[in-house]
This record gives sequence, structure tokens and C-alpha cells, in this order.
Amino acid sequence: MLRGKLYGENYSKSPEFNSWGAPVLLRVEVPLVPVEESECDWADNEENNRRRGFCNHIEGYGSVCSCVDPAPLAFAPKEIENNRVRDVPVAIIASNRPHYLYRMLRSLLSAHGCNPEMITVFIDGYFEEPLEVTKLFGLRGIQHTPIGAKNARISQHYKASLTATFNLFSEAKYAIIIEEDLDVSPDFFSYFSQTLRLLEEDETIYCISAWNDQGYEHTSEDSGLLYRVETMPGLGWILKRSLYKEELEPRWPTPEKLWDWDMWMRLPDVRKGRECVVPDVSRTYHFGSSGLNMNSFFQDIYFKKHAFNTQPHVELKDLDSIKKDNYEEVIHDLLRKAVVLDHSKSPCEENFIPDTKGEVYVMFIKMNGPRDFTTWLQIAKCFKIWDLDARGYHKSMWRLFMKGNHLLVVGVPNSSYSSFKPARVTPIYLEDQKIDKDRLR
Repeated sequence: MLRGKLYGENYSKSPEFNSWGAPVLLRVEVPLVPVEESECDWADNEENNRRRGFCNHIEGYGSVCSCVDPAPLAFAPKEIENNRVRDVPVAIIASNRPHYLYRMLRSLLSAHGCNPEMITVFIDGYFEEPLEVTKLFGLRGIQHTPIGAKNARISQHYKASLTATFNLFSEAKYAIIIEEDLDVSPDFFSYFSQTLRLLEEDETIYCISAWNDQGYEHTSEDSGLLYRVETMPGLGWILKRSLYKEELEPRWPTPEKLWDWDMWMRLPDVRKGRECVVPDVSRTYHFGSSGLNMNSFFQDIYFKKHAFNTQPHVELKDLDSIKKDNYEEVIHDLLRKAVVLDHSKSPCEENFIPDTKGEVYVMFIKMNGPRDFTTWLQIAKCFKIWDLDARGYHKSMWRLFMKGNHLLVVGVPNSSYSSFKPARVTPIYLEDQKIDKDRLR
């Protein structure tokens, strides 16, 4: 297809389901025309000059290069009131996945409160196309020489990007970090603007993330609700300069260590008892199905049905309640209200959670020590949430929603909440052998 004219078409039908069709050979004569006639007649302006330069040597972006109705490259997102992150640098961690980067940048530049001047795309390697995508949107792009292999290479790319970000913006006290395979919500910057002060006012908070590891469509309910968790989620988060420069950068894993940077950041001697703040409903959505640790099956099972906020502005609830001592009062209040679930049933059964709305339920599971996640991982399989390792817990307790009801899962006897006796029912501890393993995913 050239300028609306069809010059040839052919196809080969597969004879049966498990075999390919015969090879297709198509010969077409296309008349040559002057260069001026082959180019689109776009208006002569700065945006279209970028478009023209991009489309003349990069293929595969039909909507950008359409002569009739080209996709816009300029965005005019609404400002947000009292935007505390307008001048916070945004570091985009990218590799050689230019179509992912293109999709991510469109969502980021559309988010309310976005400031393109603060965005830098860091590319792991000297790849032309992701850099051209970056320039297409008029953004700053920096290429790094790869160091290390596999997970170590990703880890070193993160370190180089974070160091460069704080060097570029020498006055910045914070940085927002986001990967190239994430969509961001319309209130992505509003979310960080509202929560930023928690990093300043509570020294027990390690980071603020836009991602909830357990926040699936069937386990999330309230876009204004926040949690404290002992694990570092990543996938869109804000970092203090002081934490990075004084603690993380000097101890960052060296290139010969094949470690995941985020797993390293979750280690007890790195975290030092601090916690991250996460939303009940995530402000990022992971769409990338290809990568070093990713494939389409993994994406479908663990990420496709993740909840994602689409509201343009959400006022977060009672931010002070997330501070350390206040949060304990919140949890105790929930436990006082909670109805203990029928532990004689398997959590894999559909009726394990009653068909109610707005109730608070609690279940008690066996957890003999801080790393004893055997029962929890079986529960997670039943609930069809993240079950590869234990994440998103606070003092050996998990919070989520099921069927529109608030659910607390308490690990006994390890959790400090184990001895909390709800007034309405005497608890019965759920042990792993009561789970119907035939029902697990």
C-alpha cells in the first residue's frame, strides 16, 4: 500500500491447523516518483520536522507517519494543583524495545502534571531506534555502555541511570524512576505529589511506589487507599537523593554479581526495617511481554489482570494514617471490626469469602518464622495473585480486597497481630494442609 494505492496482494492458506501454508511470492512494479511527491504534505513546524526526520528512516510506526491523520507528538496535559513533583527528574530505564518505549512515553506525556523538561530516557546500549523514538517526542536521551551480563547488566544500567540523574539535576532531592514497559495512570504525578511529604516526615518510609504487587482486578477496590509494605515493589517509584547517595550507591552490587537490583534493595541489611508505601490500585500497568525475565505466558498469568487506575485525579485518604504509629492504629481498628472467616473451608472454594460488600474479614494462616511463607504462597495460588515469592506484607500480615470486602491475612504465630482477638468470633488457625491443592493454579 503506497499513498492509498494497492499494488499487490497475495496469501497462502494453511491446509490444516498444525501446519503452515505454502510460501507466498509477490512481485510488484512500483513506479518511481520524485522524493517531494513521495513525502507527506505535513505542515511545516517543529513537531512535523521531528516527525519527518523520524519517518524518513525508521519503519513500523504507521500512526506516527500517516499522511492523512498522523498521531500527535505534542501533548497538553492538565496541570495539577500544588504540584510538588513538577521539578522532580524522571528517569526512564530503557533498552532496545523501541515500541514499548513509544507506548510508555505517550502515556507518560499525557499524565496530568507532566513536565517534559524533567524527563530523561536512559538507553542500555548504543541502539539507534529507541534514541530516535526519544527524539521524536523532543525528549532528552542518554545511551550507556553496557556493563555486565543478564541481571547484572540491568542492575548496572539502573545504577548508571540513577547516578546520572542526580548529576544532571544537582539540586534535585528526589527522582522518579520508571521502566519502558509500563503505562502510567492519568494521576501518576498527582499520586507522587500527594505522597511526597511522607518521605520527608517519616524516616521509617523507604520509598513510595506506584505499584501494588497484590493489586489485581479482583483484589483491589479503593483508589484512594494506601498501604505500608516491607517489600520494595519498584515499577514506578520515587527515591530520595540522600538514600541513594549515602546508602545505596556506595553499596550497589558490582558487575560480577548476577543479582536483581530490586531483590537486593529488599534485603534486610539494605532496607533496615523501613517500609514502602503502595496504593491499593496501582498507578502503573505492566504491558511488556518480552524481556530478560519475561515472556507472554508470564505476562498473561501475573500481569494482564492487574488493576490500573484510570481516574484523572484521586484524592488520597488520610495520608497521616500511613505514618508508622498511626498505621498500627489503623490495623488494630480493622482487626477489632473483623469477622473471622470459616477456617474449616478451603480458601480455594468460591464461597470461602462470603458474598457481602464492605465487611472486614480476617484469616489466620500458619507462619512459624519471618521467612516461613509456605502457607501464604498456597493461599496466593488460591486467590490467583502473585505466588512466586512473598511480597506486599506488613509484619507478616497481608491486606487486600475480595468480593468488595477488606481482607486481612495474619501469619501465626510470627505476626505481632497473632494474639489480637476479634470480639465477634474466636479465631481458628488455618494450616496449609486444609488447602485443597487440587484447586491451585
